[in-house]
Amino acid sequence: MNGVEKWVLAVTGAVGGLWSLLVDGLGLAVVTLALFMVIDYVSGLAQAFYNKDLSSEVGFRGLVKKVYYLLLIGACYAFENLVFGTRHLADGVAISFVAMEFISITENGVRMNAPFSGVFETFLAIVKKKTEPEKE
Repeated sequence: MNGVEKWVLAVTGAVGGLWSLLVDGLGLAVVTLALFMVIDYVSGLAQAFYNKDLSSEVGFRGLVKKVYYLLLIGACYAFENLVFGTRHLADGVAISFVAMEFISITENGVRMNAPFSGVFETFLAIVKKKTEPEKE
């Protein structure tokens, strides 16, 4: 994860937490995250199949990482509820992970050379540029 991705996650997490505070909780943040995780996993399998580099080890590692993220967010909710009696900060954390999953989903599309148009194509070009390994 590079500096730009970390910045995007921090900003989306802060905005999501603030929005949660303003509307008294989002409620759907973790459900949305779980849905995006499933979409990311399936699109990752599709792009690996498309590019002929499907690996059960890579897929398993991806699943383990996603389970860890869900456990981490669950711990954030439990800790925040215990200490502050709220859930707004944990909603922000969940929303930042939703943003990360969305970037990964679009990255999978880019790797499959999926056709995109307009503003979304520009967004994907930026994502692709930011997520490609740096060449030394």
